[in-house]
Amino acid sequence: MTERTILGIFGSRSLNDERVKILILDAIAQWQPAYLVTTQEPQGVCEVAQRVAKETAIPLILHFLNFRYLRGAFEHRSKEVVKECSHFLLIHDGVSKGTANELKLVKKSGKPYLYEILKVTPYQRSVGFNIKQDWGTDENESESGEVKPNLENLSIDDIIGELR
Repeated sequence: MTERTILGIFGSRSLNDERVKILILDAIAQWQPAYLVTTQEPQGVCEVAQRVAKETAIPLILHFLNFRYLRGAFEHRSKEVVKECSHFLLIHDGVSKGTANELKLVKKSGKPYLYEILKVTPYQRSVGFNIKQDWGTDENESESGEVKPNLENLSIDDIIGELR
């Protein structure tokens, strides 16, 4: 019998824009999970994970706080998610102590994970990621890969500057 991938998703409450959704969809494409697992109470990344589960029709398992553990309710909830899952996606704002502690739990488990740090943004849509490489689809690119300067609407001084 083959083991099914169960993807646990942790993340900062301050992150809920479309970058989070893209990272979740990328992790789903990479690992093809049978289930997504996250926590119910926090907003942010966990809330986006719940929406993605609904949109992609991937079964979702939610873990709730159990105040039988009093102040340890958050730690125990995270430990239960780590115990249940085979793979993890952590999306961190670089500040959240909860997500930092969850990263430590995941690392200690030895299970595969992806970890991303995103800066908090006031935008909900079309924020994009920093571009790390050339796209290679420039219409000014020659067959050899050399980029030809775009000379439209440039003055003679601009054209000379482009050619240097």
